Amino acid sequence: MKKIIFLMLIFCLLFSVQAVEKVSRLGQHPFYKSRDLQPADLKIIALDKAGEVKMGFEEAGNGDLVFAFLEQIQSADVQTVELNPGDGLQWMLFKKGRKVQVKKDVVWDGKKPIVAYNFTIFRDGKLYEFIVPKICGNISLKNMTEVPAPVCALNVSPAEVVLGDAVKIDMCGSENAVKTTVTVTDAAGAVIKTMELTPENCSAELTLDKVGEYQVIAVVEGQYAMKSTNPCEAMVKVLEPAPVAAPIVVPLKKYGTTKPLCFLIEGGPGLLKGTYTGMFWARVGVLYNLVVDTLDMVFSVGGGIPVMGDPWKSFFMGNALLNLHAGPAYLAGGLGFSTKERVGRKGGIDLVGELGVNLFRSNDSIGSIFGELRAPVITEDRPFENHHKLLLGFRYIF
Repeated sequence: MKKIIFLMLIFCLLFSVQAVEKVSRLGQHPFYKSRDLQPADLKIIALDKAGEVKMGFEEAGNGDLVFAFLEQIQSADVQTVELNPGDGLQWMLFKKGRKVQVKKDVVWDGKKPIVAYNFTIFRDGKLYEFIVPKICGNISLKNMTEVPAPVCALNVSPAEVVLGDAVKIDMCGSENAVKTTVTVTDAAGAVIKTMELTPENCSAELTLDKVGEYQVIAVVEGQYAMKSTNPCEAMVKVLEPAPVAAPIVVPLKKYGTTKPLCFLIEGGPGLLKGTYTGMFWARVGVLYNLVVDTLDMVFSVGGGIPVMGDPWKSFFMGNALLNLHAGPAYLAGGLGFSTKERVGRKGGIDLVGELGVNLFRSNDSIGSIFGELRAPVITEDRPFENHHKLLLGFRYIF
């Protein structure tokens, strides 16, 4: 039993020794003969030695890589490096006579580093690193690494919008992205918009100008033009805006004010019966609209000052009138009150009549001119011939 175990250990040791081949000299069996191999010569190798390259790759077990190698080496970024003692290679092509051969699991066992050229080839999500020693042109595969595939993550919000509102397209959750192409199509499949986003600007707003259903499709592109393969789609529905109730329109008054209650100032010259003595008068008041452009109620109070002295005196007066419009003209009538304007007379109730016309209107303000007749009524000992008044006035309503 011990003998069997001993033999198995020896077999494993021999196998492990054979698994790694140490190379201490290069140049005896060059794949490409050149006294001074330059990076540009690698392109010549690919063109002139394409058949031999293909034979070598197939023998090395990487026949599926040869066409990518021959194509990409024409534009590869070739760097000058050193192959140091102890550096390993998965395989190395060389020529013994005219025959292409392959050494696998090679370790450089020279006493010092050697100059080599380094470049990478990409295929099917894998990145292959190649080393070509300058001394012999032996194409060698150093290692292979997996390139992280791009993963698409699309978020569109909200899924339903009212026409005119924007939706947000967010690609910030995508992985291993270099750029993202977002395509928006309508229900018929026609492309409406195409956007390109980057990791730095990974979201955007989109406003669609027609009602309907739209499909948003995103594809993430990663390193070496790798594209995401996972489904990355979303639907957006654009709805008609809700009907808006028609605003309540308050009819504008063509001749009167638009406000139900306004203030007014009025004043001007006048005549007092009893030789028609001149005077000046002024009143303030309010105007209340009863019927649009037709009927108002006017309340005003104020006073008058005769231009003559004794026996004339200042007096107080007030009105309560109904104002009837006929286009820009108006006719008013009602009752008023006057205190005595002369020594020996009496104050009392007046019957008031006005006839006027609007001169201008600015927004809710109106200016007009009118004439007024005040005739004594009801109160005894106030005959018309001695107690009536004639007024000419300007009225400003605001």
